[in-house]
Amino acid sequence: MSPQRPPGAVAAGPQAPVLARALTAAAGRGAPGWRGTLAEFIDGLPAQRSLLALASTIDELLAGPDVVQAHGVRLHDALLHDLGPVVERDPLIAASRLEGAVRLAIADAVSPFTVLGRLTGFAPTSPEEFTETLPRLLGAAMDRWVGEPAITTPLREALDRLRHDEAAAIDAAFELACDDLQTALTATEMPAVLESLTAARSRFATVDAAEQARHDARAYAAACDAILAFAAQDQDRLADAADRLTTALDQRSAWLRGTHQPRWLRPRHAAEPAWRRLVLLLRAAAARLAETIWMDVWEALGAVLDAYTQVRSLQPLPGARTAPGLAVVIEPTIENAIVRSQSRLAALRRTVVEASATENPPLPPRTVQLLLDRIESTGADRRPDLPHATRTPPDVDEDEDGHAAASRAHSLAPALVRVLGERHATGLTAGLCDDDLRLLDGVVHSSEIARSRTAHPVLDPLLERLLGELADSPEFTGRVRATFGMLLEQTLRFLFSRADLTSTTWGRGEADYRRPLREGERRPRESDLQRDYHQWLATGQLGGLVAVEATDLAMGRADVTTTFGSLRYVTEIKRELRDSSRGRIEAEHVPQAAEYGGTNVPFGQLLVLDLTPHPHGAPRVDESVWLARHRPPHSRTDRYVIVGVVTGNRPTPHEL
Repeated sequence: MSPQRPPGAVAAGPQAPVLARALTAAAGRGAPGWRGTLAEFIDGLPAQRSLLALASTIDELLAGPDVVQAHGVRLHDALLHDLGPVVERDPLIAASRLEGAVRLAIADAVSPFTVLGRLTGFAPTSPEEFTETLPRLLGAAMDRWVGEPAITTPLREALDRLRHDEAAAIDAAFELACDDLQTALTATEMPAVLESLTAARSRFATVDAAEQARHDARAYAAACDAILAFAAQDQDRLADAADRLTTALDQRSAWLRGTHQPRWLRPRHAAEPAWRRLVLLLRAAAARLAETIWMDVWEALGAVLDAYTQVRSLQPLPGARTAPGLAVVIEPTIENAIVRSQSRLAALRRTVVEASATENPPLPPRTVQLLLDRIESTGADRRPDLPHATRTPPDVDEDEDGHAAASRAHSLAPALVRVLGERHATGLTAGLCDDDLRLLDGVVHSSEIARSRTAHPVLDPLLERLLGELADSPEFTGRVRATFGMLLEQTLRFLFSRADLTSTTWGRGEADYRRPLREGERRPRESDLQRDYHQWLATGQLGGLVAVEATDLAMGRADVTTTFGSLRYVTEIKRELRDSSRGRIEAEHVPQAAEYGGTNVPFGQLLVLDLTPHPHGAPRVDESVWLARHRPPHSRTDRYVIVGVVTGNRPTPHEL
């Protein structure tokens, strides 16, 4: 694999990205001699003078886990080599090299202190082409090391200096506003929350007024306004904030569509579902503000925390998903035990209520009422429930009954303990029989997965691709895009969950419709998948926001109907025993799923339980989901159906 020219010379020329890709592939294959050749290539990289070639080369190298593990430090040092003179001579080249080094540090591939010193030690006379790139990198570092004052204090001071730099002032003000919002999200007393929210809102509004198309600042300002209105119990202000947030998100989506976005920032651009869910929560809260049991300021703040965490997530090494020890997705490490505890209790309350309202409720009425009573009493206790290992041992021996109750909760309801903490979980579960406790844990486990954020190296690109394909429809705008996009995100989470969970974790045993089938055994029915998906939606992230029910539509019976006000989306459920190929599914099942779109918006879903044999393993989830289009005869409008295949009759990995 030796080129005619030395690798170091190629690294300085226009073919550098090509050789970088070849070397990355060779490292992945374990080709002989790749380490030495790659080392020579990296040593020659500081001589690269083309911005496009340098940026592409860095992307190629950072996408290779083996490259980063073997030569991450060498690459970091090469990128920072003689950076000071490069800043003066070629500031854009210097900025690209600094960004690559920051990405390595954020991913924990190298020690952060050298690059952070370069990041904060810029000269006051640095060229504006260089300083205008610094706020984004400083903000990424602030998010990565939030809660570590030794690192964040000089970063914050650097941002404050950049507020007086004409080229970087607006972006620096935006990052400082995000820092104020972080402070609000980590506060444990409401006055401190509101004070920091007010400061953040003022900075975001200043950024929005100073520069056109700052839809990100406009969205954050609206979110801050919403929480402030929530705290003041001002229904009109809350509704207005939700409207402004919706407008800002629509403008942001239109502004970014079709533009190039760096791969390492991709998780941030998959944050739309988190923002849209916040809008739905705010609109519902504006209509039901007097029902304090339904939602309070802490839960609304928790929704903002989820949205902020997603928006600020990074994937510094896009190819590192298979490499142990290398970061895949970096989320801001913002922790607030009060916000999390109160938000999860409210989510659990709605989960129990929604689950009890289903056609076949998993929990008996007496258990439901007992849980609701205890959730209310637990919610009145604002003390955070610390992890068991971090508590100070009591002066006296722990009560044996209390120890037994905690052990029982850990054994039978680990998901509940993980979500609420040992003390609250033990208090909730006392008096429940073992069977009810196991059922409750299964409900909590699924609902917690459904509520998790979007940051995922496979799910994010899949969701982004499907939303892009749906955007070909002129009707996929505004509220339709927001609501169907959130339903699609929850459907993808459902499919990923059911591809991962073991029967033991899921707690379904013989009722697990994915289990390997023996000869003569009854085949799972469509209704098994239907009930599971129905419960997922009713108790998940959209619980309390949508109506999910079976009804008669288009002269037929729809399997799962999800309703957002006047908008209605039908998910058809089928099973396949013989041929689960894409062509067969589209020919046999998509027309029926598309028919339900004839009296509402033309978007729907089709879930197919694939019970054909899989002796060599199941396909990847992102290979089992696609967008199908169908146009009935004599119609002039396409119908859009998201098809998702759930693999059943599936052997476990050790059986392959």
